[in-house]
Amino acid sequence: MKGYKDLAHSVRYEKRGENFVVAVKDQTLIHLGTGRSACAFRILESDKVIKIYYPQFSHLAKEEAEIYKKLESIPSFPLLYEAGDNYIVIDYIEGQTLFQCLTRGDVIDQHVIMEIDQALLEVSRRHLNPSDIHLHNLILTPQGKIMIIDPARFNQQNDCNQWNDLKAAYHKYYTKRLFPKRMPAVLLDSIRLLYKRKLIKI
Repeated sequence: MKGYKDLAHSVRYEKRGENFVVAVKDQTLIHLGTGRSACAFRILESDKVIKIYYPQFSHLAKEEAEIYKKLESIPSFPLLYEAGDNYIVIDYIEGQTLFQCLTRGDVIDQHVIMEIDQALLEVSRRHLNPSDIHLHNLILTPQGKIMIIDPARFNQQNDCNQWNDLKAAYHKYYTKRLFPKRMPAVLLDSIRLLYKRKLIKI
């Protein structure tokens, strides 16, 4: 298998409108997802993920690597294995995001919310600021354990109420007996957009 650095340098992005797309990549990289600053790839026949940043965001590789180092003793976060000039390598987490749980109708138990709360409390104790917590970066493993990915914004100074609002919505709506446990992705995306524009409050 090629080294992590060679795999990172095999990826070429193209700008299309406001977004980046993967134009070229090594055949051993399985594209998992596209974010605002990077794409994530699972390395074939391994339990590792390599996150490769877009050219103008390459500086975030070092920043996110430093955050992962501070979080390494918290079991709800993947381990960091290597960081380079435009990439980081972390554990591959098997499971479903909470977004997928909602679209599939898989029930999210209260212990999941409590686990996330405890993990974020540990983050705060390390003088980091848990920020940008959303349904796509909370993963429920087949063993029922919660894992948190993408802590890139944990260094920001501004308060972020996103998790508190998600938790409030869970208790106010989701736990009610008649509230639907399965929701279409388009509805969830619409709610997210309205929330971001401050057009709805929990």
